[in-house]
Amino acid sequence: MGLYTKMGCILGLLISLYALWIEHNVYSQSNYLAYCDLHQYISCSRVLTSKYSKGFGILGDYVGEDHVLNQPNCIYGIFYYLLFLTLDSLPQRDVVIQTKFSLSCSSIVMCLYLGYILAFILVDLCLVCIATYIVNIGLSIPSISNFIQLLERSDYQQKKKS
Repeated sequence: MGLYTKMGCILGLLISLYALWIEHNVYSQSNYLAYCDLHQYISCSRVLTSKYSKGFGILGDYVGEDHVLNQPNCIYGIFYYLLFLTLDSLPQRDVVIQTKFSLSCSSIVMCLYLGYILAFILVDLCLVCIATYIVNIGLSIPSISNFIQLLERSDYQQKKKS
């Protein structure tokens, strides 16, 4: 397992756990102020308790607000980083490389979607959110690189058979 990927997964896991901690405290303590609440427009608490912080702002519309799948986004993040860490600890066979590539692409799409919501709908700057975007991009780089190497290897093997 690559140390870079392992550290990225652990960092992402810690950030997601901190986001969950913020959400819990905002709902349980009326005067809670998170460390990342620096200004009216730089507020993790405001973003992490918005409509978009649960089920990506869309699952509730389809499955219902109280459905088991409509969880805080940070819960999905926790599962994502644990799954990525698990996959990275397995032998890097083709299927593992392809799965990590697919997970990386989906995380980039979600970062773009949530980043758009953050910037243009909520008009806020969430430091926790931006930190997860950076971690996701960082984890995607080696996954994409490994996938490209896999494609080149299979292309080379195809040419060698011809």
